[in-house]
Amino acid sequence: MPETLLHNVTIYTMDDSQPVASAMVWQDERILAVGEADDLFARYPSARRVDGGGLFVVPGFNDCHCHILAYGLDLSAADLSPERAPDIPALIAQLRRWAEEHPECEWITGSFYDQNRMMERRHPTRHDLDRVSTEKPVFIEHTSKHGGVANSVALRIAGITRETPDPPGGTIERDAQGEPTGVLLESAVDLVTKHQPPLSHARRVRAVHLAAQAMAEKGITSAADASTGWGDLQGEIAAYAQAVSEGAPLRVTLMILASTLQRDGAWMHPQDVRTGSDGVRIGIAKVFSDGALTTRTAALKEPFVDTGTTGMLLHSEEELEEYVMGAHRAGWQIATHAIGDRAIETVLRLYAQAMKAYPRTGIRHRIEHCMLLDDALVARLRELGVVAVLQPEFVARLGDAYRYGLGEERARRLNRVASLLKAGVSVAFSSDCPVVPGAPLDGVRAAILRKTPLGVVLGETERVDALTAIRLYTKGSACAVHDEEHTGSLGAGKHADFVVLSRDPASTPVEEWEQLRVVATVFGGRVVAGRFA
Repeated sequence: MPETLLHNVTIYTMDDSQPVASAMVWQDERILAVGEADDLFARYPSARRVDGGGLFVVPGFNDCHCHILAYGLDLSAADLSPERAPDIPALIAQLRRWAEEHPECEWITGSFYDQNRMMERRHPTRHDLDRVSTEKPVFIEHTSKHGGVANSVALRIAGITRETPDPPGGTIERDAQGEPTGVLLESAVDLVTKHQPPLSHARRVRAVHLAAQAMAEKGITSAADASTGWGDLQGEIAAYAQAVSEGAPLRVTLMILASTLQRDGAWMHPQDVRTGSDGVRIGIAKVFSDGALTTRTAALKEPFVDTGTTGMLLHSEEELEEYVMGAHRAGWQIATHAIGDRAIETVLRLYAQAMKAYPRTGIRHRIEHCMLLDDALVARLRELGVVAVLQPEFVARLGDAYRYGLGEERARRLNRVASLLKAGVSVAFSSDCPVVPGAPLDGVRAAILRKTPLGVVLGETERVDALTAIRLYTKGSACAVHDEEHTGSLGAGKHADFVVLSRDPASTPVEEWEQLRVVATVFGGRVVAGRFA
C-alpha cells in the first residue's frame, strides 16, 4: 500500500524526544515518520495526503486492566446500571423486559447493578428477583464483579440453603432468621454461576468482537484482559485468537489467572501458553488478594465505618505466598489485585520476598487498583519498582460509596496519582470495564477533577493535568504490559494506532470536557470507528 500522510493536525506523541508534531506518515500498519508537515511533504512526495482539518491526535488508548470477554458478555445481558435502574422497581422492569426479548435463554441475567447508587441503598434480594420470575433462574452481577444476587430458583439449583456454609473467600448473606437473602459475595458467586449453561465457542468469539468494537468507539486500540481462564483457559484463548484473526480491532494482552497455571504441581512458564495469534500476547499472571470497597470486602487495616468489618484476604498468606513465589519463579510478570491497605502491604512484602529469593531484572510486577495508600506504601512501591495500575474513573462513578465506607479522610487517600508520580512510581491508567463504562476520556476527566457523583472532591492535591492523564492511559499502560516498543506513543516504527479528538485536550477547560469527543479511531493504519477527513 502507498504511504498515507496526515497533516493539519496537532499530534501529542507522548514521545519525550518530540512531544508535539503537525504531521505523520504511515504505511500498512506501521508509522514511518512523525514531524512537521513541510519536512514530511518533501520526504514523502508520493504519499496520499489526508487533511486533518485542524483536529488533535493522541496515541490509541491502552486499557491495561479490563475484562474484555466479560464486557462483551455483559453487552448481551440486561443493563442494570444506575442510569437504567436507579431503584429496585426499575431494575425488576429491566430484567422483565430483557426476559421478554430473550425467551430462548435458560437464565435471566443482568449486569452493572450498584446498590450504592440505587435509591434504596441496598442490594436487591432473592425476593426482589422472584418478582422477575419464579420459573427461571435469575442472576445479576454487581458492577464490581465481586458479588451478585440470585433468585430463589437459582439458589435452589445451586443447593444453597440456610445450612450451606460460607465458602472459603466468600460470603452467603443471610437475613435475621438465617435464611439466604440471595446476595452472594466474592467466591460465593461461583456456587451459582457454575450451574449456568457453558459458554459456546461461538458466543465467546462474538463477545470479543462486541467488546473490541465498543472499545474502538471509545478510542481504545490495546487492552489487557485481567482474568483469562475464569471459565475455560484454552477456550478463552482460542476465542480471542479467532476474533483477532477475523479483524477485531484490538491488540490483546491476556492476564492468566494464576490458579490455572499449575499442571501436576508444577508451574507453567509464559512460553508454555501459546495463543496462535500475533495479535494476542501472554506474559502476565493474575492473582487476587482481596475484594472490593463497594462490597466492603477489600482488606483494610482499620474497619469500614459503616459495617465495622475489615474486609477479607481471599487466600491465606501461605496460599498467597505460593501464588506469588511460584509465578515469579516460573518467569511471569505478576499482577495482583489489591485494593485495601492491608492487602497492598501484604502483596508488597511477598513481592520483595520473591525478588530476593529469585532475582530477575525488568520484571515490572504490578498491583492492580492499588487504591488505599499511605506514604510508607508509596515509598515501598518505588523501592521495589512495582507498577501501580489505577482506575481514575472509579472516583467519578463510585466515589461516594467509598466515602460511606471509609469516611472522608481515608477516601481522600484513594488513587494517589500525583503522590505516586512525584515519588517516581510507575503508574498506568485503566478502567476495569465493565465495572465502570471505561471510556478513557471519562477517565482522564476523572483524574483532572477527582469529583464523586455527588460533587465531592476526593484528594484535591492528587489531581493531574489532561496530558499527564493521557500519557498514563497510553505510554504508561503500554509499559505496564511490556509493549512500549510498539504502542503507547507515536513515532517511527510504532503501530499506526491513534485517536483523533475534536478539541485540544491540553487547553479544553474541564467544565467543557464533555464536549471533547473521539472523532475517529485508527487501528493499524485503518479507521475502525468514526470518520475524519
